[in-house]
Amino acid sequence: MPQPLPPLAGALFLFSLAAASQAQTVIVPTLGQESIPPKWVARDNGGLEGICPDILSAMEKMEPRLKFTGHDDFRSLPMIEQGLESGTIHAACALLDSERRRKIAHQSVRLYVVKHRLAATISDKVTVDTIDDLVRLKPLITTARGAAYAEQLQQLGLEVDDSTGDNVTNLRKIMGGHGRFVYMNELTLTWLIREQRLQDKVRILPAVLKEEPVYFWISKKAAPQAVHLMQHALQKLYKNGELNRIYERWTAVPQCGASVRCISDVP
Repeated sequence: MPQPLPPLAGALFLFSLAAASQAQTVIVPTLGQESIPPKWVARDNGGLEGICPDILSAMEKMEPRLKFTGHDDFRSLPMIEQGLESGTIHAACALLDSERRRKIAHQSVRLYVVKHRLAATISDKVTVDTIDDLVRLKPLITTARGAAYAEQLQQLGLEVDDSTGDNVTNLRKIMGGHGRFVYMNELTLTWLIREQRLQDKVRILPAVLKEEPVYFWISKKAAPQAVHLMQHALQKLYKNGELNRIYERWTAVPQCGASVRCISDVP
């Protein structure tokens, strides 16, 4: 018959069990978002970079029990939303607020603010200073499939082509005469025009049409422990300024100038 452990040994054994339980890894499945650099940047060598990969890495360092998986699998926004709703993914990084997202996921901390801008072809000298100007023009606008601002534009009575999640394709659509503007966040527009070397073909109009925050979203199907750990890590990263530092590292790129031609550069 097994002998009972001495009091000290018993206490140490219970402590080790508690420590082992605390150290258990919590797997958090997620997805990368296609064609939206520098939020997500897939390098040719298979490397993964960007604002969101850095945020996920910082969360794992802040809370070592967290382990994110699947973020090297790039999918469209509708696929990401379906995953949050079904529980096949438990987190989504840096998405705008929407009624549907609030129904299927917990809105966690605000990560940063995006600025909505228009891009047009170099030959198009139009000026658009406000959303009202855009409504008066009634152009065909291309934007990414599933983007929250596609619905916002449609509610204003504007015609929107959101048939693809590939933002490079959307830029090439207006270059080919399909649609007059691309509507996108400033950061991604700037990045894609520079990376695709489209400075002599596409220009970014100067007006910021709207600003709104993006958030970290946690599926309502995620386990309570995963929700707690993610919320805890995000709150600490928000309070110590690391979320802001990550954003600033990825936005410290030329906006309009030698590498990115904007409307103000056009004679």
